[in-house]
Amino acid sequence: MIDDRLEAYVDIVASAMPPGAAWQGFRDYDGVGRDFLRAKCSTWVEVDLAADRLVVECQPASAVAMLSDHETQVGLPDCCFQTAGLPIEDRRAAVLTRYRARGGQNPGYFIGLAETLGYQTAIVEYRPFMVGISQVGGANTSGNNDSVRYDMLGATADMRAWWRMRVLGPRVTWFRVGVSTLGQDPFARISRAEDLECLLGRYMPAHSFLTMSYEGE
Repeated sequence: MIDDRLEAYVDIVASAMPPGAAWQGFRDYDGVGRDFLRAKCSTWVEVDLAADRLVVECQPASAVAMLSDHETQVGLPDCCFQTAGLPIEDRRAAVLTRYRARGGQNPGYFIGLAETLGYQTAIVEYRPFMVGISQVGGANTSGNNDSVRYDMLGATADMRAWWRMRVLGPRVTWFRVGVSTLGQDPFARISRAEDLECLLGRYMPAHSFLTMSYEGE
C-alpha cells in the first residue's frame, strides 16, 4: 500500500518533468520512473511527518521524544521531582505542574496543584471558637467548595495558621500501550504523595502550618 502523502509529493515532482515519451514513466502510476520518484520523495514525507509530530511534542501532556527537553525547560529534576525511572505519565505530570504552578494562596490553588499531579484532595482549615459566630454542639463547620473550616473550642489565635490537606487516595499510574515502556514500567504504579508534600512545603503560605493526612484505600 502506497501512502497518499507520498503520492502527493510524487505527483508534484512528476508534473514538473519535461513533456515527451522519455519522461512518461515518471508520470505513469506503475512506471519505473515513478518508483524512482517514490524513493526520492520518501525523505520529504519523513520531514512532513516529523513536522506533524513536532506539534504533538510541543505539548508536555503528549510529549515523548521531547519530554526531556520540557523537563530541562522547567528545571527538572529537582528536590521534589526525581524523574529518573518514572513512567512517562508521571514525568508529564511533573512538567505540567511546574508550568501551572504560577502561584496562589487560596485552597483552590493547592487542590488544583494536587489534581495536576493526579491526587484527589480536600483541605481543612481551623480557627478558634468564636461566641456569636460558631455553633455550639454541632460540627462547627463552614466553608466553600474548596475547603471546610473547623471551629476549635479552646484554641488560640495561632490556630488560624493551621491547615490540613487530606489525600483521599494514592495516585495510580496505569500502563498505557504506545506510551509506557514494556519491561520497564509496571502495569500499575501506586505512589505516595511525596512529590505533593514537597511542593506544598515550597508553595504554602510562609506563616502557616500544614498537616498531611492520608485517607481511603
